[in-house]
Amino acid sequence: MLSVALKTLRARKGAFAGTFLALACASCLVTASGVLVESGLRASVEPYRYAGAEAVLGGDPAVEFDGRHRTTGAVLPEPVGLPRETVQEVAGLTGVRTVVGDHRLSLDVVSPERDGEVTPVSGHGWDTAPLGPFTLVDGEAPGDTGEVVVDAPLAETLQVTVGDRVELVEDGGIRPYEVSGVAGHEDDARAREHVLFLHPDEAARLSPAPDSFQAVGVVAEEGADVDRLADELVAAVPDAVVYEDGTVDRVEFIDVGEGRSLLLLVALSFGGLALLIALFVATTTLALVTDRRLREFAVLRAIGATPRQVARMVCVETLLLSLIAGVSGSVPGVLVAEALRSYFAHLGAVPADLTPALGPLPFLVAVLLVVATAVVGTLGVAASAARTSPVEALRETRAPGPVELPGWRRGLGLLCLLLGVSAAMTPLGMRTEAGAAGTGGAVLVLVLGIALLGPALTGPLLGAAGRLLRRLPVSGFLAAAATAADPRRFATLLTPLVLAVGFTLTMVTTQSVLGAAAERQVDEGLGADAVLRATGSSGVPPQVVARVSALPETGAESILRDTSVIVRADLFGDSEPMELRAQGVSAGAAGTLLDPGVVAGDLSDLRPGTVALESSSADLAGVGVGDELEVVLGEGTPATVRLVAEYERGLGFGQALFPEQDLEAHSGPPRRLLVGAAEGYGRQRLEEALASVIADQPGLEAESVDDLAADGRSESRVAAWINFAGLGVILAYVAIGVLNSLVMATAGRSREFALLRLIGTERRMVVRTVLLETVVLVAAAVLLGTIVALVPLSVLSVAFLGSPFPPWPEGLYVMVVGATALICAVAVLAPTTVMLRRHPGQTVGADE
Repeated sequence: MLSVALKTLRARKGAFAGTFLALACASCLVTASGVLVESGLRASVEPYRYAGAEAVLGGDPAVEFDGRHRTTGAVLPEPVGLPRETVQEVAGLTGVRTVVGDHRLSLDVVSPERDGEVTPVSGHGWDTAPLGPFTLVDGEAPGDTGEVVVDAPLAETLQVTVGDRVELVEDGGIRPYEVSGVAGHEDDARAREHVLFLHPDEAARLSPAPDSFQAVGVVAEEGADVDRLADELVAAVPDAVVYEDGTVDRVEFIDVGEGRSLLLLVALSFGGLALLIALFVATTTLALVTDRRLREFAVLRAIGATPRQVARMVCVETLLLSLIAGVSGSVPGVLVAEALRSYFAHLGAVPADLTPALGPLPFLVAVLLVVATAVVGTLGVAASAARTSPVEALRETRAPGPVELPGWRRGLGLLCLLLGVSAAMTPLGMRTEAGAAGTGGAVLVLVLGIALLGPALTGPLLGAAGRLLRRLPVSGFLAAAATAADPRRFATLLTPLVLAVGFTLTMVTTQSVLGAAAERQVDEGLGADAVLRATGSSGVPPQVVARVSALPETGAESILRDTSVIVRADLFGDSEPMELRAQGVSAGAAGTLLDPGVVAGDLSDLRPGTVALESSSADLAGVGVGDELEVVLGEGTPATVRLVAEYERGLGFGQALFPEQDLEAHSGPPRRLLVGAAEGYGRQRLEEALASVIADQPGLEAESVDDLAADGRSESRVAAWINFAGLGVILAYVAIGVLNSLVMATAGRSREFALLRLIGTERRMVVRTVLLETVVLVAAAVLLGTIVALVPLSVLSVAFLGSPFPPWPEGLYVMVVGATALICAVAVLAPTTVMLRRHPGQTVGADE
């Protein structure tokens, strides 16, 4: 059977070229996804501040939840500290030369010009310098708490040297420090941030958690067994995570971990969609190739081949072809992965120096998945071909007719349509980004239902189109006859087109709906008259809040502190961790300056030890107003809070609102201060008063309420562009698959066109017939694709905007219809033109 399959592949290179292209592109897509997954797990950057350490200990970022049937885990969104005692526990281990705890401080250095600008720096105690290693190139170490050492790049940026003064923004105001020295690193070119060293006592004083360290670095003695030391560290501090070799960057650079998480999240969703869509496209091309070979199968059956032998031959051919295509297409997948990573870096979503991790696993998985997808896709086709009797196959090859669907296929198709509609209802019960993500899955399931029902759905469409076409001259009659004669071929070509139209409309418009909903929620719910925004890394200092509160023009003020928390959610009959985007607000002013759309409870009851939740998040957590809720704060601290209110504007204000005091020691500094004007003072008077505060406080700027809403939209736009990147790659693959399928289907009609020519049909009439058939195909694809998209989009729009009419992005529909028509026209006209140049007698007499 293997030799027969090889001979068939060699003899039918042209027929199998389309299938090869579809499978190779699928392999490219899956490989790109696999490379991004591996990068999300293993990618790293070279350490800088910890380059001289053999090992670095950090807090365990994982938290576990015990469910009814299994234990699940989640990753904490904030850095986790280690107790000060960790240094003493490690210092006594054999082979340790230096061990030091690191307070990582987000500081701002005031510009020497005092123009209100600040330079963000990473602050550390001078005792951590050996971890770099940093060495003095000028001056001396900080001798007291009023001295600092700056690294060489920072000294160059600030144009300072030993003896000069720099000013740091602190909670108590602006404090001057004397530069006692300049430090150099063995590789300053690798610096990702400016570094400033303080006296160790001063670093502890400025730390928001002076009793803990963000990391503990270990420098081994010369000749020490590093692997053995790492094992001893794990045993000595079991609650810590030991980072060594290529993993030190995970504890040194927070943005690297965030970038890896993003790559992993995008790749998993992107890869899953790619695999499902590859199954659609590959099955389409395999079905077209098999239909063209029915006469061949009839001959094989006539000379004694059994149905099982025919099915085995088709499966072996597919196995060989997919294996070759999988290997060939996997190599370009690396280029696609690198292009996506570079694009994400351009958007600022991942660090620019986070390079993809390459290993053999993505290539192996891509080849195996492509082979499995092709074999699964061809099983039904092979079984159908094997069951066909020789006489029936010959008759069907010459004059195709209507196809009756088996009962199981009808039932499965209807079930898919029902499941797709059910999946589309998800946003009604979960008004969050997670609920909106179900729209894409609903479209895929609906398209699968359309593919299964096939001719049963297209029959009425073809009947209506045929009545219109028969009113036209000869070309219209021929087009109506051609489309009605073979509804199976029409349905096969229609499926990827419906997928392309429906998927594009859904994914793009989903982002438009979410953006419009977030903008509306912020516009309707923000009651502040002015906003102060921190431009540096140290946030809004407490003394600024006190000064603003003391202004007579100030009626109410509230800081905004962004973080995330983790709660238990009841999903699929078990408890699962659910991460909620949270904000800390000033409890007394929350109801005045923020209106998150309370639907239950009272936001004025928000005080330490309480929380307000977005209503669908509260439902998933299984709590109501007055109930207690167990939460895990950003850096892992467990807490029990009481739910005092539920609200509906979760896209604009987050899924949880906490009193900011409850989050102060568990998250980063606040980034914004909302201010409302006092009675008798207008917005202009308030802004004038705030301008005097800003003038004395570098690192702050005024931000209008409209700018705050726009900033939220810009974050949504970045997320949208990330989704569009994956969508663009998938749609490019779908477009290639559509072109491929149409070219194959049109090329398979060479004898039909030749017979038309022999009975007197002119070339232009054949071309006009093909164009009319294409118009019917495009119209049906646009109609069904629009219906498929409107089902989940209307539900999404009702859930988030209160209207069943989603806000289509300007020009999107015209672009989608135009692109579909252009692709189909090119794919049909090109092979038709080539075939019509041949003499019809030669085409009829040629071998298929």
